[in-house]
Amino acid sequence: MVFRMEFLGIVLSLILLIILVYRGISILIVAPLMAMLAVAFCNDMPIITAWTGPLMSATAKFIQDYFPVFLVGAIFGLLMSSSGAAKTIALWISKFLGAKDACTAIIIASFLLVYGGVSVFVVVFAVLPIAENIFEKNKLPRHLIPAAILAGAMPAYGAPGAAQFINTIPIPFLETTIYSGFLSGIFATIFWIIISIFYMRREVKKSLSIEQLNEPNTSKSQENLFNTKLPGIWASLFPIMLVIIFNVIFTGYFSNSSVIEYFASYGGVQGIWPITISISLTIVIMIILLRNYLIHPLKDISKGAADSLLPIFNTAIQVGYGGVIKKLSAFASIKIILLSMVIPKLVLIAVISAIIAGMVGSASGGTGIVMQVFGDEFLDIAKVYNISNDNMHRIIIFGANSLGTLPHSGLVITLLGICKLTHRESYKQIFVVSVFFSFLATLILFLFLLIGL
Repeated sequence: MVFRMEFLGIVLSLILLIILVYRGISILIVAPLMAMLAVAFCNDMPIITAWTGPLMSATAKFIQDYFPVFLVGAIFGLLMSSSGAAKTIALWISKFLGAKDACTAIIIASFLLVYGGVSVFVVVFAVLPIAENIFEKNKLPRHLIPAAILAGAMPAYGAPGAAQFINTIPIPFLETTIYSGFLSGIFATIFWIIISIFYMRREVKKSLSIEQLNEPNTSKSQENLFNTKLPGIWASLFPIMLVIIFNVIFTGYFSNSSVIEYFASYGGVQGIWPITISISLTIVIMIILLRNYLIHPLKDISKGAADSLLPIFNTAIQVGYGGVIKKLSAFASIKIILLSMVIPKLVLIAVISAIIAGMVGSASGGTGIVMQVFGDEFLDIAKVYNISNDNMHRIIIFGANSLGTLPHSGLVITLLGICKLTHRESYKQIFVVSVFFSFLATLILFLFLLIGL
């Protein structure tokens, strides 16, 4: 009976967390409240202790581990946007492919920007005006724009080598790099992109055939969009290429045995160092290279730093909620049930990652909770079943991605809000490209891992 009440508390807190976040209430408020609600159904700790104890400890630990990546990533993304480099890339791709293939242009532009380290939220602001202009010119249905953006952004978000913070979350636990699971991950990512392109082309044709045309354009930034002074394409792509090149160099450097030995007495090499240093150096070079296009670079840097706070706190507080649930005695039984599912262990890791990400409505938050709560068990599974940490790194991220964009996801809610669209208008296509196709891509990942890639 006691276990049933404790289990009910956990389930009820999760359901309410999903509903309240879906309703638009900040996760910063919801997570502590739901953590305390779960504790109220058991005798493991006082209710207030849940908030000021394990929730804040897990939240603070996440911020300590990942704030440098969030900080430099947000600054980099804002500089790409304010300099016009992101717009240049989007415009160049759309011109290269032709306006009639607008969805493909938006998908590829979003992929390149997110893979190169630009925040998904920044990509939305950078790509949306171009997308709306192209869609309006060709009388294409603008309710497809959110799906087109996510069709490029989500595959890039979890791709091997992507300069995104989610790619760094497993590193301290698994001692891996952002390139882990490279070959299998790249094949799965390419598959995801290709089927998304074909699907979005089909949706455009279908929408046009039923005359879903001339939807009102709400962008306020379309006038003179193509006449704005922007940097050239190579100058715009150069920062993204620099991040990738620097990261390869510094990943190799910090993998050197003499370097590892030197830093051992200072707490050891941190897995986020290569990408953090790479983006930091690129920011310095960007300010010099694009100085003629950055009107207020110091203000941009300050704004980027401020913009990093909400995303990291949103993710960290979700991890904090998981830290409380992890401490409850009932959760030990739930863990046993989840870990005892009679399915292949590779699939088990992905399924657990997907379930947690789906519960909290965030791929990054889900990944953080998974590593916090199941990290040790996953390492034990890897040893027993001879699964490499590199492959496990990629499986966890692909698994979390597959249910990270359900309707209550903060990313989905924000994206639709920026685009001034509703779930009813756009979520069907969002679900297909970011949930269903992510699931298929994860199956492809399993296939390549099974054949030894």
